[in-house]
Amino acid sequence: MKLSTQADYAVRTVYELSRRQPGAIVQTREIAEAQGLPEQYLAKVVQSLARAGLLHTSRGNHGGVSLTRPPVEISVREVFEAVDGPLELHRCGQRPEPCGAVPCGTHDFWERVERLLAGELESMDFKALVAGGATTGGTVTAGTSTGR
Repeated sequence: MKLSTQADYAVRTVYELSRRQPGAIVQTREIAEAQGLPEQYLAKVVQSLARAGLLHTSRGNHGGVSLTRPPVEISVREVFEAVDGPLELHRCGQRPEPCGAVPCGTHDFWERVERLLAGELESMDFKALVAGGATTGGTVTAGTSTGR
């Protein structure tokens, strides 16, 4: 498994905006420079985040992007799914027709892994991510999540 480039850039974009003052309007060029991202590719990611209602965009000399909600109200899962769609590790959930009457032998395993990953992504909000999160026993916990 590998994180898509779009999901990586989306998380880094919201992370960068979360580091700024609340309501700050930041040009995509500034985000790209701060995070070491290609500006042209970032524009596509910003459009996806805006369509998902996570970013507000404004044009003009003083235009740019800003968060639509406080960082504590935005989960990493929400950002991930805004650009990559729903998190689905096992093929059953991706098929239009139902699986057979008896699921394959690995179904329960992949479903459990998917739930764990989704739970971690859901529990981490951007306020906690900017603060460094809390690391306990290899598990990152937000501690301030709103449960989105």
